[in-house]
Amino acid sequence: MINKYKNQLMLGIFTGIILVIFLVLVLKDNNTKYITEEKITETTSITKAETATDIGAETTTSEPETTGITQKTIKRNRKKFKHKLPYRIKVNRTENFVTVYTLDEHGKYTIPYKTFWCSTGAEADSTPLGTFKMTERYDWRIMVDGTYAQYAIRIHGPIMLHSVPYLTSSYDSLEYWEYNKLGKPASLGCVRLQAGNIKWIYDNCDNGTKVTIYDRPNENPAIKIPKIKKINKKNKNRGWDPTDPKKNNPWL
Repeated sequence: MINKYKNQLMLGIFTGIILVIFLVLVLKDNNTKYITEEKITETTSITKAETATDIGAETTTSEPETTGITQKTIKRNRKKFKHKLPYRIKVNRTENFVTVYTLDEHGKYTIPYKTFWCSTGAEADSTPLGTFKMTERYDWRIMVDGTYAQYAIRIHGPIMLHSVPYLTSSYDSLEYWEYNKLGKPASLGCVRLQAGNIKWIYDNCDNGTKVTIYDRPNENPAIKIPKIKKINKKNKNRGWDPTDPKKNNPWL
């Protein structure tokens, strides 16, 4: 009889121990899971907060053309990779816009810095696809059709980046009807830009700067480009490019 109760007592104690161990393990697992989830949530929140702070700080820059990247960051990247040219240019032949990229923290040209409307060849194949380099440049250059262009930069054989054509090598002889085609195919193969924009490229992009011409339908500019106001043929200033920085430009 005593042995019988003794066995039942031992069985009860053993069962109780097993139950206690089971409860301890379950509670420990739940607690660990909770702590882990809490840490993950906390980490995610911190990451989002830090990202938001960075973006918010960068978008306060006075240089909106850099799409939120501060001039301080850009200067630091250029200093870090001073053996590289500061810019690379890409031309979307389909959509007729130019994007100037600058260096990121890894030395890659991924940061959109400026965007411009342009006109590539009226016949698409007249503007070649590929990657080329700037080689020669001219303040004024006579074109194959007898017109003249400002700030012409050779990139591939007869293909150049340059201003909208002029009738003569005079700042007041702009072919305003060609200016009004910017943003659409219009040239004989070269890449045309507003005078102010090509001058910026002329002044800031050294020979050796790579220029990539590509096709990508329906691509939007990385930085929004204001719509170009067309020149009315009745306007007395029609012979001048409105963006030309010349001091005697009547548009200014």
